[in-house]
Amino acid sequence: MALLVHLSSPIIHMNTALPFHLTAGFWRRTCGVLATGALLLGVVGTAQAQTIFGLSGTELTSLNATSLSTAPTRQLIVGVTAGQVLVGLDFRPATGELFALGYDATTTGDNARLYVLSQNISSPTATATPVGSAAVRLELGGPGERIVFDFNPTVDRLRVEGTNDNNYRLNPNNGALAFTDGRLKFATTDTNAGQDPFVGAGAYTNSYIGTTSTTLYTIDEQRSLLLRQDPPNDGTLNTVGTLSVPTNGPGVSTDLDIVTTGPNANQAFLIINTPVGATFSATLYQVNLLTGALVPVGNQMGAGVGITDIAISIDRTAPAASGQLLYAVSTTNNLLSFYSGTPNYINSATPITGIAAGQTLVGTDFRPATGQLIGLGYNPATTATQVYSIDRSSAVATAVGPAIALNLGGSTDNIGFDFNPTVDRLRVVSTTGADFRLNPNDGALAATDGTLAYAATDINAGATPRVGSAAYTNSFAGTTTTTLYDIDEALSNLVIQNPPNAGVLNTVGSTGLNLSTSNALVDLDIFFDQTASTNTAYLAANPNGQNFNNLYTLNLGSGAPTLVGAIGLGITVRDVAAFIAAPNGTITWTGAVSTAWALAGNWSPMQIPTSSDDVLIPDTANDPVVSDPRQVNSLTLGSGATLTTANMSLLTLNGNFVNSGGTVLGAGNGEVRFAGPALQTISGTATQFQNLTAGPAGVTLNAPASVQRVLTLNIGTLTTNGNLTLLSNASGSAEVVNSGTGTTSGTTTVQRYIDPSRNGGVGYRHYAAPVSGSTVADLATTNFTPTVNPAYNTAANPGAVLPFPTVFGYDESRVNTSGNPAPQDFDKGFFSPSSTADPLVVTRGYTVNLPASETVDFVGALNNGSYATGSLSRGSQTESGFHLRGNPYPSAIDWNFVVRDNVDATVYVYRSTGQYAGTYSTYTVNGTGTNGGTREIATSQGFFVRASTSGASLTFNNAARITAYTNPVFQRSAATAPLVRLDLRNAAGAADEAVLYFDDAATAGFDPALDAYKLLGGSPLALASTNGSGPLLAVNALPALTAAGVTVPLRLQAAAGTYTLRATELLRLPAGTYAYLQDALTGTTTDLSQPTGYAFAVTNAASLTGRFSVLITAQRVLANAPAALVRQVNVYPNPARGQVSIVLPAQLRQQPVQVSLINTIGQQVLRRTLNVSNSVAATELSLSGVAPGVYTVRLQTAGGTVSKRLMVE
Repeated sequence: MALLVHLSSPIIHMNTALPFHLTAGFWRRTCGVLATGALLLGVVGTAQAQTIFGLSGTELTSLNATSLSTAPTRQLIVGVTAGQVLVGLDFRPATGELFALGYDATTTGDNARLYVLSQNISSPTATATPVGSAAVRLELGGPGERIVFDFNPTVDRLRVEGTNDNNYRLNPNNGALAFTDGRLKFATTDTNAGQDPFVGAGAYTNSYIGTTSTTLYTIDEQRSLLLRQDPPNDGTLNTVGTLSVPTNGPGVSTDLDIVTTGPNANQAFLIINTPVGATFSATLYQVNLLTGALVPVGNQMGAGVGITDIAISIDRTAPAASGQLLYAVSTTNNLLSFYSGTPNYINSATPITGIAAGQTLVGTDFRPATGQLIGLGYNPATTATQVYSIDRSSAVATAVGPAIALNLGGSTDNIGFDFNPTVDRLRVVSTTGADFRLNPNDGALAATDGTLAYAATDINAGATPRVGSAAYTNSFAGTTTTTLYDIDEALSNLVIQNPPNAGVLNTVGSTGLNLSTSNALVDLDIFFDQTASTNTAYLAANPNGQNFNNLYTLNLGSGAPTLVGAIGLGITVRDVAAFIAAPNGTITWTGAVSTAWALAGNWSPMQIPTSSDDVLIPDTANDPVVSDPRQVNSLTLGSGATLTTANMSLLTLNGNFVNSGGTVLGAGNGEVRFAGPALQTISGTATQFQNLTAGPAGVTLNAPASVQRVLTLNIGTLTTNGNLTLLSNASGSAEVVNSGTGTTSGTTTVQRYIDPSRNGGVGYRHYAAPVSGSTVADLATTNFTPTVNPAYNTAANPGAVLPFPTVFGYDESRVNTSGNPAPQDFDKGFFSPSSTADPLVVTRGYTVNLPASETVDFVGALNNGSYATGSLSRGSQTESGFHLRGNPYPSAIDWNFVVRDNVDATVYVYRSTGQYAGTYSTYTVNGTGTNGGTREIATSQGFFVRASTSGASLTFNNAARITAYTNPVFQRSAATAPLVRLDLRNAAGAADEAVLYFDDAATAGFDPALDAYKLLGGSPLALASTNGSGPLLAVNALPALTAAGVTVPLRLQAAAGTYTLRATELLRLPAGTYAYLQDALTGTTTDLSQPTGYAFAVTNAASLTGRFSVLITAQRVLANAPAALVRQVNVYPNPARGQVSIVLPAQLRQQPVQVSLINTIGQQVLRRTLNVSNSVAATELSLSGVAPGVYTVRLQTAGGTVSKRLMVE
């Protein structure tokens, strides 16, 4: 660009204008990104990107490039040194700043100075801010000379020259004179050789940051020539062509500017100012830089505003950061930075300094262990190879150790350079096939590895590879796994180098790009995102030998590239490196001394982490164990590393948790707690926590996370994103504690493990959904698919329905019969769901027939808060009123705190013992249970309850949830009543229980708050008690004991075989009170305080009614009399009527004898004291009022208990 120093008129009136009709392919540059448009710099974009700035005397004129005929904005320029006139204007490509040159043609001292002009067009003035500390001296001639002023974009220097042929370069950073270059002259071979040029305008191509090439064009105004100044520093001019419009008329002046619109897309514009009377007319032309042909591009420009120098704005407004920050080395040795999502916009371009003379910076990579940018310099003439550390801001390279000699080929060979993150060593490969490892600490050679060659079994075996770029996956500190990928330029393939030290290449796939040209500029780098645990490969390449590089993302599974865009507006680069943040403030676990977290010697630097420290745990021999309360900010767990939270430990995080392939172990109540003031994340690979507490500001799961024991939600929201699993296995089942306002958002998987100790095979298990939104289909497991068949619900013979359902609900209104053998009437309540899409209704239970090896999981929103069953009915049948309900929470509940409205106090939990067999454990609110029944009901557990009357209901709320993790145990601390717990067990160990206890509140009938029915679950083994003709009871509450004692009939169900019946607990019996088991069949009485119990045999499967009873008495009952003595006791006649005679041997007539008559159901129907004497005569016992039947005559004698069978007619 140029300006006539001596202005004959302060204003140049332009009678032609510019609507700038450009080609349809014209690209605009907004924020450095290329896009289509129809404007000089674009129709769409910021105001600055649409603005042409010009000099109008002492004013800065700006025009809207879309409407140049409209009135321009004019600002008075202030701040220029007195005596100086602004003679040039141009935008700095590197920064987007508007520079101007002030020049005083009359002074003998320093006469030139650079200025930066403000670009705020809304201000009435434009401020000129001086650059540097002082003016410089330039010999640009007198007031009549013309001056060229334009930025060289490759080196960021200003070209200043003029019609007096002097030629300079200025430094825009400090305003100093950089060089005095050769005077302007025509090349000796040019057609104008020997002529004195008159260059008054000039401009560079490729006017954008980071460009690696440019050409300076100038205008010889006297000869109307378009010239190319090459070499520009020599001032050598080469004629391109004659301008098609003359510029050599009287008073004519010109101004040239070149706009870069994309790769290899430069458009030159020339203003020709022609005197018209007292003013000027200005015509704008588009210039063909190959011929000098001019084409006018508009009419009437500026609406009377005189413009003598123009500069089309370069918008350097940065776009929003998108993707990963990348660094690249241009072929002109600039260190470039840009984001992978917007490679067209170059953030910075800084000349690299510090590289030894003769060397070229052939590769760079970020060191995962430190975050440093490390480079490799190479001199192909001497093979000198040097490792450098490069400052990203200043691009100053500092040598690491001395140079070494590596033969990496000649100047046309490409070199690959990348860090192996597992061992912190540098891989160096070359298109010659060379393969080396370097030590980044001293730059020394670590190993010379195998020459690169394809594997013998590879599809390209025998082909000669040309590998000039390499990159490792998992580039982060602490990783223990990585894969080395290369690009074979000869075949344009992506390959895996494995084993890397052997140099063996394995083809992945073709890139589909032609990379085999002699000027291939190809490099690969792979960025590892620790948050997402993903590797992204970036490829810089110039396919088909094009003179600029594109950026691609590369599919590491196939080699297929995806074009992102050109790098800059057409830059060639030889290397690209993805930025890795320096681990500043990070404390790294070393385990140098032990596994103790709280030992400074186990950390680098040697200090125990605190709440403000970021922690990195790599894989080491000694993995850390947290044993007490500790705090960190963020924590990153490396691949293969293990972190253990021991029992009684607490690890609190204030920042994020990233798992890059490690393992978290825990014991007991060892806890990881998130407590940061801002939203925290868990990301990376899957992590299992022993105990986990979500933070007050919320926690988001960006990766799978599971909890083995307790998930605590105090305040804030845990956003699961479907990544949360509550584990259930042999170690226990996870539970959720909603102790405050904490909640979850999103779905969660809740597992339910089956304890195989009772039945390791297929059997019925009762489930309930701890989540909302789950369906019957959720009951499916790896080896089990739920079967439903609604035909079961209406079939006359449901057992014959095929396929037979494996999932049932229970509806007590279906029970419509009484009196059938148990459990036929009860079982009529079971029904099949209609389909697997049926919802699992919250608070309803379901029984599922599946193997013990299967772990069911429920997927949905975790239940929290209050849930009511609604009205529970009770029909008129004997077995009516039972309801299969369930625990609705992802935590255990305490049955004592479930709100019951007309519901019996007992809960019945089924325990499977076979595919169609099992027993029920019971628990009653007063603290009494059978078969292991307790007040604690596990998560996902279904259970039966019985409505006392119709219209009953259950209400569950958080008050019933157990907040302290505990394995269910029999709870009896609240009970105070005398209790006898009976255990019936067969030879194989199968068992069933019944409980008798004596309470002041009990009656002889069924007490809903105290008694528990005996539910038969299909097992052939069952034990119950009765109150005469009442129902079978698992728990029998009887009135308080008196001196008279009580006999309680037992009901046994047993197959043929041998059994033991014993008391496992005799609790709180009053002093002097004894419990005995009476067998009416054998006439034996057994003291239940004896641990061995009573062994007996059953010859045929039977319901043993009337054989056994329990006697609770204040009198000591002797043991059974010896058999020989028993045989001497005679009871006759037998059968008897009215009375019976009893004859005792002499040994048994020494004291009175207690005699009892026991019926077949264990009831005592007669009790007498016989005053026997030494006489051998028989003693008569009246049978008056005794009904006919079979009885046991039980005699308590001095020699023991004698029992005789008696039939009464």
